[in-house]
Amino acid sequence: MKQTCILVLGMHRSGTSALTGTLGLLDIYLGKELLKAGDDNQKGYFENMSLYKTNEKILQSIDSSWDDMFYREEFLETITEINALKEAIKDEFGSSKLFAIKDPRLAYLFPLYERALNELDIDIKIIIPYRNPIEVANSLKKRNDMPPEKAMLLWAYSFLLSEKFSRKYDRVFTSFNELIDEPKNVVSDIAEKLSLNLIDKYNEKEISIKEFLEPNLKHHNISLADTKKNSIKIVKEILNLKDKFNTSDLSKEFDLLRDELFSYQKLFYNEDLRNQKQELNQTKQELNQTKQELNQTKQELNQTKQELNQTKQELNQTKQELLGVYTSKSWKLTRPLRKIMRVLRGE
Repeated sequence: MKQTCILVLGMHRSGTSALTGTLGLLDIYLGKELLKAGDDNQKGYFENMSLYKTNEKILQSIDSSWDDMFYREEFLETITEINALKEAIKDEFGSSKLFAIKDPRLAYLFPLYERALNELDIDIKIIIPYRNPIEVANSLKKRNDMPPEKAMLLWAYSFLLSEKFSRKYDRVFTSFNELIDEPKNVVSDIAEKLSLNLIDKYNEKEISIKEFLEPNLKHHNISLADTKKNSIKIVKEILNLKDKFNTSDLSKEFDLLRDELFSYQKLFYNEDLRNQKQELNQTKQELNQTKQELNQTKQELNQTKQELNQTKQELNQTKQELLGVYTSKSWKLTRPLRKIMRVLRGE
């Protein structure tokens, strides 16, 4: 029986941790060591530590990052060596028959993972978790101080790339809201779409799963109507299709939306350039101010040195005058008198 890897492709703050934590409770192996929980994700990220580090190195090697608005899949064409990735996968998951990998960076790095898993003869199945993009934007604003417009564009880009990359594999789209409210429905959808036997295990672990998926995991609650009203156009268009994610072939619609997204990226790129110019001007002003302060400090230091030299000269002059007194004839002649005076003073 071949090994099977479930790749969880979803944007940061989209419920990927809740979903992957649920997979772990269903005895789907997540690897040897996971990232530790943080203040913004107290129940855990459920990301494999080794692959997280590998993914970061890959993105850094192409001068990119998880929040790179101008990322292109063509960037990966410069990476021809994937042995390190293959070794990390083998080391973390060994001979596990069913395992899952979750990292929001996978939306960008999927082509490399596809190559690595294919060369390792491991079957690929896909879960694409999604969440209200306004809630994602609010969460990223709180965590990273990210502008909402950028967060929504990143959400759209991550979603559309994940959709494109996963077309030829068994896949399922899962709603964060439904996962919290009706976890059994979501697990049933995953089991059906990915041809996995998960229902018996869910029934066995249902209490633990519901305790894990407590409502407090969801810190932002915004209606779909409010989301559409406050979202950028491309996000609204994606959300208009959400009831058909798992039931219809939306390839043409998503291709058009992805092309539309590129035009948004160009506009955002211009805005980003303006922001960078403002930051550059501010940095130049701060640099000039620092230079002025440095020059003033140098002047004060030079003045202090001059005063110190003058004091040294005065000290030397005083020593010379004192030496002249000590060696004078009158000083020598009055030495007996000074001794008598010290005796009288009791010294």
